[in-house]
Amino acid sequence: MNLPPRLKFDLNIELDKWACNSSMFYNSNIKDYPGLAKGKDLGSEAKTAYNNKFVDDFYTAHINEIKNAIKIMKRDWLRNEKKYFEATGRLFSNPWPKGRYTCHLSIFNRNPRFIETKEFQAFYKHSATTNFVCAHEMLHFIFYDYVEKNFTEKPRNMEEKTIWKLSEIFNDVILRLPEFVAITGQKEPAFYAESEQELNDAIKLWEEVKTVKVFIAKYFKLVGYSESPLSYSR
Repeated sequence: MNLPPRLKFDLNIELDKWACNSSMFYNSNIKDYPGLAKGKDLGSEAKTAYNNKFVDDFYTAHINEIKNAIKIMKRDWLRNEKKYFEATGRLFSNPWPKGRYTCHLSIFNRNPRFIETKEFQAFYKHSATTNFVCAHEMLHFIFYDYVEKNFTEKPRNMEEKTIWKLSEIFNDVILRLPEFVAITGQKEPAFYAESEQELNDAIKLWEEVKTVKVFIAKYFKLVGYSESPLSYSR
């Protein structure tokens, strides 16, 4: 029997230093923490050292708050994980991919995920609650695995941006279903679709098909894949 994964929670200062120094997140981090701007014009090594010290100092100054936050994150997820895995089990025919699933508390509101290692960060003061972040990111892990195992080489090898957008729109739809709203408490979370019309179109598509494989297949057709949409690799 393939059991659902147990999500682990931890503090990872080194990963937060990576998030602080990432060029992808840097300007947004400065908006959240203006003190980081003092290191903006330093040389590369000095800038990294400044940012790393900023993270170390923040953890030192707020360690009690941070430790309390991770306790709350664990508590909230444990209260809802059984319902969450039951809900995802009704969506997907595939079992959860094996691996160690880890949520790293973060002092930055970037919330990146790492599909291969099944890790993600969750901002400890997220406005939609860290429970929503966990539900959102965990859904990505099983979604990517589902696409990899059930669709032909062509869709699997389409541009990463296309798969990323599909996975986000899929989450936009699924996390608005009543069984997931009951878990996250977020009836109208922020969406990744480019417009409200695109979101509404995706919701309408789901209401028409109500199955993951057909929803994905129809999306592939919409973005220009003309092969049989329900061809499978096995």
